Amino acid sequence: MAKGKQDAMVRFRELFLSFRIDAIDREVAALLGSGVAPRMFVDTCRGCMEVIGRKFEKGEYYLPELVVAGEMFKSVSGRIRPLLKSDRAEAEGTMVLGTPQGDIHNLGKDIFGVLAESGGFTVHDLGVDVAPEAFVRGVEETGADVLGMSALITAAFKPMEEVVRLLERGGLRDRVRVVIGGGVTTRSMARRIKVDAQTQDAYEGLKQVRNLLKRKRCMSTSC
Repeated sequence: MAKGKQDAMVRFRELFLSFRIDAIDREVAALLGSGVAPRMFVDTCRGCMEVIGRKFEKGEYYLPELVVAGEMFKSVSGRIRPLLKSDRAEAEGTMVLGTPQGDIHNLGKDIFGVLAESGGFTVHDLGVDVAPEAFVRGVEETGADVLGMSALITAAFKPMEEVVRLLERGGLRDRVRVVIGGGVTTRSMARRIKVDAQTQDAYEGLKQVRNLLKRKRCMSTSC
């Protein structure tokens, strides 16, 4: 990356971490005009999300900061999403995303959603504070191949577990691959609530989703 573009992204990062929502849209437009690659914004926002998430966990930030960060990323993604669109002739699959009941953070979910859309997935975003029944209804109505849940607080663990239970009760669990992510999730927690994958990295999460769907197709076609 050229030195000028590196410096430009440093300025963007500073604006984001200062919650300068008034300046973000103008800065993104200027940087895109100067030739900064759209994916660089995703990477930088992801790094900002990690910083904000750690401060939230320590009690240095509160819900207002999370809300503003989410609004800033919506502004950024609105600019870059059309430039990230995949040229794939065939869709990768259908995905339902949401932040579980009790948690209203959306930055990690939104970053993953943008990456998934740019990678060829059809994404149905249910938003934040989503009840378990709403997740199941989303899977039923969309015929989703993947259900993704992102959490920043441990209060979301029980609702995640309830989602899996309702999918099993409704006969949907074998059809959909369930992936969880977010700063408080762990692999041991994923095993305990019986989901298919866990990640704290959006790129790694998308790779896991593709591998899960590949294995699912192989099971049905004996490849």
